[in-house]
Amino acid sequence: MIDLSYDFINTLQSEVLRQFGIEHIQPNQCKLLAQSILNHTGKLVSETTLKRVFGFAVTQHSFSRYTLNTLAQYCRFKDWEEFQAQHYRKFAAPRPSQEGSRWAEVKKKAVAVSQYTMLTLKNRSGIPFDHTAPRQYCLSHLDRFLESQYAATMLIAPAGWGKSLALVHAAEHYWFGRNAHFPDDICWFINAHAAGSLLLKGFSLSAWLDNQLNLGNGENFREYFNARPEERSGRLVLIIDGFDEIAMGADKLKVLYNKLEDFVYSNDLHPWIKVVLCIRSSTWTDVFQQSRHHPSFRRFWYLGPEMDEDTNTNLPLLTEQEVKAVLYNYSVDPVAVRLLSDSFLQKLRHPYYLQLFCQLSHTPGQTFVDENLSLFEIISRFIQNRVFNSPNNTFKVRIIERLLQLLDRGRSGLYAEKATLLNQHAELFPAYKELIADNILVEENLSQEIMFNVKVRFAHNFLLEYFSAMHYILEHNGAVDEAMLTKVLRDFPVSPFRMYVFKWLLRYAITNDQPEGIRLCFALPLSAMEKANLLEYTVLHSQQEGTPVLTDIFPAGFFRKYPISSFINDDFVHFRKRKLLGTLLSLAESAEDKLKIRANLFSMALMQLNAEECEQELTSIRKICQSDETIRDMRITPYEALYFIYEYLKFGTMDEAVREKIYHYARCWDLSQQNTLSVADETVFRALGFIFLFLGEHQQMVDFTDRLFQDNPRMVYNRTDPFRLMMLCWKAQAHLALDNVPAARRLNLHVERVLKHYSADFFNGRHLETLQKIVAAEIWFREQEFNKAVRAAEMAMENAQKLDFKMFTLLNFGVLSRIYRHLQMDKPLKDARQKVELIRDSTTFRQALPQLTQL
Repeated sequence: MIDLSYDFINTLQSEVLRQFGIEHIQPNQCKLLAQSILNHTGKLVSETTLKRVFGFAVTQHSFSRYTLNTLAQYCRFKDWEEFQAQHYRKFAAPRPSQEGSRWAEVKKKAVAVSQYTMLTLKNRSGIPFDHTAPRQYCLSHLDRFLESQYAATMLIAPAGWGKSLALVHAAEHYWFGRNAHFPDDICWFINAHAAGSLLLKGFSLSAWLDNQLNLGNGENFREYFNARPEERSGRLVLIIDGFDEIAMGADKLKVLYNKLEDFVYSNDLHPWIKVVLCIRSSTWTDVFQQSRHHPSFRRFWYLGPEMDEDTNTNLPLLTEQEVKAVLYNYSVDPVAVRLLSDSFLQKLRHPYYLQLFCQLSHTPGQTFVDENLSLFEIISRFIQNRVFNSPNNTFKVRIIERLLQLLDRGRSGLYAEKATLLNQHAELFPAYKELIADNILVEENLSQEIMFNVKVRFAHNFLLEYFSAMHYILEHNGAVDEAMLTKVLRDFPVSPFRMYVFKWLLRYAITNDQPEGIRLCFALPLSAMEKANLLEYTVLHSQQEGTPVLTDIFPAGFFRKYPISSFINDDFVHFRKRKLLGTLLSLAESAEDKLKIRANLFSMALMQLNAEECEQELTSIRKICQSDETIRDMRITPYEALYFIYEYLKFGTMDEAVREKIYHYARCWDLSQQNTLSVADETVFRALGFIFLFLGEHQQMVDFTDRLFQDNPRMVYNRTDPFRLMMLCWKAQAHLALDNVPAARRLNLHVERVLKHYSADFFNGRHLETLQKIVAAEIWFREQEFNKAVRAAEMAMENAQKLDFKMFTLLNFGVLSRIYRHLQMDKPLKDARQKVELIRDSTTFRQALPQLTQL
């Protein structure tokens, strides 16, 4: 019998395990099994072959007759033929005379083959299959296809996209699960290698189907069931996985495609036969793309609504819900999952990165890894696996170096000409195809009828950042020194790209024990945002790995020369950074550094309306202010300003003497002799903003911020300063309260543009975005753009809840409640009120509730 696989592989697996004395086998037991087989039969079956038999390794071809005979002999049979004959007589039901028997016979064979293919794919999964999640898009795609008149469809995506596992989930959902949707269908799930080994020998899929039925007399499978529809219980679905050029070779793949195309197009009169392919984007480009314009192709092949012609992909990345489902299945702490930033979750939507993250977070003895560290480990492992561990690694590195040269490490753009990149070097082409297939590089075909134009780029920006950093390291013989860092500083302007290049260089210095290189990174004239990111990465690495020891890297006196207060900013006002700030506090040497950290912790507690933590931080801030003569001699100290806020929100009272000092200071300060704001001044000014906000002194807020920017021109041009952006948001709120909507709109639009331009890689605190959305919602409401107002306010509410910033939730409720009442959205309004009640019960800042919700 000729088959695309062997009908009794599953049975053979069970018999071998029974003979070995176990029910389930793990990869590390294959070596022991090989020895047992050798002892019983005198024949050697390698450990690698056994891993293929049990689905732990890729099967490039059908199993040899030697392997099958040896395993059958291990099970006390003469050979493979006797094993099949014995079990066929034992398990095959007698062929009944009633209708449907032939369909059931074929289905039984299909189940045996499909179960083996699915088991192999499950065992090869980088994440235990039980922890993976079904892809809702894949199910929807197949739903539309199965109910359509199309004869074939395909899932197209790069390597590591989760195509095969998505098909396994779909196969269980529709045909093999306990509650299968289409239990009467025949689903034949095979690997392309098994199909190719026969089809390349001259067989066709039609002849193979005829052979399964054992019709004889020259009868045809499709004609048989067309003539006897009462015997056909459903559809016949053929799923072919692993249809790719890298594994099979271009010539073989084209032969297989031609035979497959013949089969699909010959099913015009047999709509109950369906074909599903799983292919890589590079295979689509080389084999299918030329055919897609033919009318017959469009008539028979269904590509789905998500087909992206630029990236040659029709299977989207995982959804955020699917990512979280996998993490929960992997027993990742739900609290840790909720703390993941949106930008990091977007990266985990790539299934291969999610797999690496799960493996990284569940290494023996390893606890959950912070996302800032995980991102770099994931990228590093991805490149290690796909580039450096490849047999073609030398050629791959040559291509990548050439691409970096053409792009001038990103300074000349992100795209290079394919022809220029390869430059007629035929020896590079196999490595290039692997880089495309493995989603390191991406082709974009911009060809027209009169011009061939194919561009190449890195699949993700972080790959360009990584390889650019490695270029500098190689250029300077692996030493992170002043010359290298100065060159990077000179080559790139302030940007997230430059920040990540410096992060990779810092990581290299840390992992290669170059403490001087680490210190040099912090001595550079970088922006405050870049310094903050580098310092955060260093501290997190020390906390997670125990190295480097921070006191060894930063000796006594280092942070007096390079103050911590110049490294951290309002972007550290985030509950995830409380532990980080605590570590920095242990390194702080000056009063200003200690005040900066304590002021951030106070702001965080204030936004969370945590009165008890505010009181603790005030105690420490008072000691700092009393111990420093410069701070003690200020007209109003940071402690006085912050205690005024605490007292007002806690008890609803105000010290009139302090209030008068605050208002007088807001009008009469003199900063003409200062180049920049001191930490104490900035703390007081931030407190004044909160005070005017709480007291509803809107004109005071406008006058105060006007003078602040007028007397500090450096703030005007420091676009990425979070303190500046927060002041602009407060000024916009005050303009709204004074009915000056155009001025508020102008300020809010500026903040929105800055946040979008510099992205979440620069601003990961998200409180600025939340505040900007609250102001935007009020502006849209005033301009009667109610749909936009609802979206902005609901996004602000979602962000505020993620951050646990109850103050922003209350501010937003004041806007949201007016929008809901105007639109008569009673249920959402009721839900929002319940959230406010929960805040009321969770805080002792009673004055905050009525005051903030009225703003």
